[in-house]
Formats: sequence, structure tokens, C-alpha cells
Amino acid sequence: MTTPQADKPSCSLCLFQRICRNAGATPALDSPERSLSPASMLWRAGETVHRQGRPVLAVFPVHDGSAKSVFESPLGWRQVTAFAHPGDVLGLEDHDSQAHCTSAVAMQDTRCCVVPIEAVRAHLLRAEYREPMLRTLRRNTERERTLLVAIGSMKAAQRLAMLLLDLASEQRRRGNSGAALTLAMSRNDIASYLGLTLETVSRLLARFASVGLITIRQRQLHIVDPAGLSAVYEDPERVPIRPPAAEPDSSPAIAPSKPLPLRPGTAGPALA
Repeated sequence: MTTPQADKPSCSLCLFQRICRNAGATPALDSPERSLSPASMLWRAGETVHRQGRPVLAVFPVHDGSAKSVFESPLGWRQVTAFAHPGDVLGLEDHDSQAHCTSAVAMQDTRCCVVPIEAVRAHLLRAEYREPMLRTLRRNTERERTLLVAIGSMKAAQRLAMLLLDLASEQRRRGNSGAALTLAMSRNDIASYLGLTLETVSRLLARFASVGLITIRQRQLHIVDPAGLSAVYEDPERVPIRPPAAEPDSSPAIAPSKPLPLRPGTAGPALA
């Protein structure tokens, strides 16, 4: 374990910024309110930060890197439910849950602070710390509700546009407005999160690029036309993201064969 340095926006966005000795300017480190001094750990890409069903022993503010939350049903199928970036907190459960509701898996080399759950609960007794925590939980719940509506009601293009706009918004919140998005998640992860197939995600990304909404180079994605992407999110029919219709065949038409007469009592041809 090491001590993180407060040299990135992750500390200023962290829930524990006001009480953490590792965050803020040096003169503030002597403040009696800064009673938290968490160590940090590094998880390599693919490693699990915490597991679904295991007791909640700590929460993990993300300092560098990114992770995905994965829910596994008793039947064995898996669903990506969220993506976490610097400043987010992994393992923060609602309703004072005693066990983790999902697993958190690092999508790239990811460093997190480790805050014991006893320290979290102690600070929740004070209103000035409880309200930011509840505000974060409400925000997470709202994002989950938006995702459920998208999967249940929106078309595939709308879902993908929603995700890209959300990632861009989160990047602006971290002070990186206008920069290219680094897609740490795989296309399989995106497909699982949005309730789509891998083929659909790949096809839509290609279409978005072909009409000038985005550019993609390896894992770097740049939103070229935010207004156009927002229009797709609102109504995918307003933006020509579908491939052009095929040219009519100029070859001579073949006359259809005459249908065989039906005998009395037989059914007609089935409709497709």
C-alpha cells in the first residue's frame, strides 16, 4: 500500500475530500477535521476490487484508472451496470447493505484509496458529511433509472448516444472538456451495459463515424458534433445514421409464376 498524492481532480471530486489528509492544500493538513488518512492499492486490468455477496469491509475511491460494476444473477448471467472513473467511489452501497450488491472489476490498471467501512459510518453521523454521501447515492440511483428507461424504451442508436454524451459530461466534470474520450471499456462491456449485441455496438459506432458525429482511433473517441449526437439521443430519425438504400436492380424483371389453384377445403399460403 502507498499514500496517494492529491495531484489530480479525483481528490477534489471525492466524497472524502474534506476529511482526507491526502487531499487539499498543505496548510489544511493540520485541520482537526482531516482525520482520514487512507492508504491506496493498485489493481491490474481484469482484477477484482470487491466481489458481489462479500461483506462490505471498505469503500474504494478511484484515484487513477477506471472500473466496471458487474451484477451476476443466481442463474449465472452477467450484466455490466456502471462504469467508475477518478473521483467515483466503488463499493458504496445503498440502504446500509452488509454485502456488496455487485462486483467491481478494473478495466485498466486502477489505483484506489481504501477507506474502512467503520470510518465511513462514523462520518455519516455528522450531517455535513452525510448529505454529500446521500447526494451521491441519489445521483447513482438516478443514473440507474435512466439506464433502465433507455434499455426498456429507447432504440439502439439512442442508447449509444446517451452513453457517449454521459462519458463526455463526466470528462468535463473532471476538467477535461474537449479532450478525446479514452474508452477503457471494451465493446462487449458497452453492449452489456446498454442491453445490445456486440455487432450492434460496432455497427452503430461505424455509422456515427461515417456521418461525422464522432471519430475513432483505436480506443480514442472524439465527439465531433455534440449537437448532432444529442439529436440522435432525442430522436434517431432526425439524423441520417442509417445506410443509404440499395440502388434498384436494373436487370429485367422476372415474371412471377402463376399460383397453383387451390383445391376446395385447403388453406391459402401462410403470411410471413
